[in-house]
Amino acid sequence: SRDEARRLLDLPGDAFVYVCLGLLRPYKGLEELLPAFRELDGGQLRLVVAGRPKSTSYTARLASLADGDARIRLEPRFIPVEEVQRYLNAADIAVLPYRQITTSGAALLAFSFGLPVIAPALGAFPNLVSPERGVLYEGGRLVQAMTAAQARPWAAARASILDWVRQFDWEEIGRRLVAAYRHEPGA
Repeated sequence: SRDEARRLLDLPGDAFVYVCLGLLRPYKGLEELLPAFRELDGGQLRLVVAGRPKSTSYTARLASLADGDARIRLEPRFIPVEEVQRYLNAADIAVLPYRQITTSGAALLAFSFGLPVIAPALGAFPNLVSPERGVLYEGGRLVQAMTAAQARPWAAARASILDWVRQFDWEEIGRRLVAAYRHEPGA
C-alpha cells in the first residue's frame, strides 16, 4: 500500500512525492531535475531518484546537485524488481525529464501503477501523457510543470490511468495480434 511503501522508504505520509526511477543516465535530464526540484518551495515535498548510475563520476555529479536539500533522496544503486513497487506505490507522480527519447518504458511502468507522469513534450511522451495522465512541458518549464502537478487530484485519476494502460498488457496485445492474423473483426 501507499502507507506501507512510504514507511519502508522512510517518507512522510503527508508528503507530495516525486519519483524518478530507472537507470541514471545523462540523457534522462537528472541534471535539470535536481536543481528544478530545489527551486520548489515546501517542506512537504520529496524527490526520490533511484536507479543504477552510469558511473561513479556521474553519481558524484548527481550527489553534488542534491547536497544540502534534505527533501531529496538519491539512491544510486540497482533497484531489485521486488523493490520497484515500493518506489512507485510511495509516489504521487513520476517525473521523467528526458533530454532525448523515442519511447519510454519508465512511463508505461509508472502508468501500470496508476501513477501520473511529468514529461517533456518530445518523443513518445505527447502520445502517452494526456492531461488526465500527467503534465507535459516545453523545454525549460520543468519547475512550472512540477508546481502545476501538485495542484491536481491525482489520487482520483489513478483508476482511469490503470484502465487506460491495460491496452498495453501483453495478453491483450497477443489477443489482438492473433485476431489480426485470423482477420477477425475487432483486431
